[in-house]
Amino acid sequence: MKRWFYLVVGLQILFLLAEAANNEIALRRGQVVTLKVVPVDPRSLFMGNYMDLRYDISTIDLSSVRHEGPADLFRYRTTVYVGLIPWKPWALARNVTVTPPSPEETMLYLRGRIADSYGSTITIEYGLERYFIPETAQERVKRLQWGWRGRPPQITAEVSVAKDGRGFIRRVLVDGKPLGF
Repeated sequence: MKRWFYLVVGLQILFLLAEAANNEIALRRGQVVTLKVVPVDPRSLFMGNYMDLRYDISTIDLSSVRHEGPADLFRYRTTVYVGLIPWKPWALARNVTVTPPSPEETMLYLRGRIADSYGSTITIEYGLERYFIPETAQERVKRLQWGWRGRPPQITAEVSVAKDGRGFIRRVLVDGKPLGF
């Protein structure tokens, strides 16, 4: 009986380690792209022990980008792939598709899920909307929302995108400087 217990526990630990290794490999080997962060609410941009992030490519008007099929194909909770053009200073959305890109595809695709749609405009969540920060740095980060000299800071996020479209935040930049803790 003890043998089965140790075997099951060992398999669970092995699964967790394999999952962590898979995510770490995707983070390290993924193509890096910079995304523009847009404030969600100026009074509550930074809450709790995380920064609440929303990206320029989170809200897409389907009439302004290429997409497959009619706009009603893009419904709530549908998984989508957003083709990105790594532009300077940040990436731009070029097209949106519901079919996973082929492995031979050279364009960079970020996978997300439709959180809302209204007419031809869709809001996408990429799983990159929260950036966790230490509790000791909360006050310093909260002051960033007001900016320096009355202007709001330009916030961007460096995101590593795996071949399957998963995105991982590498770091957040404020006016081009890493937000270090």
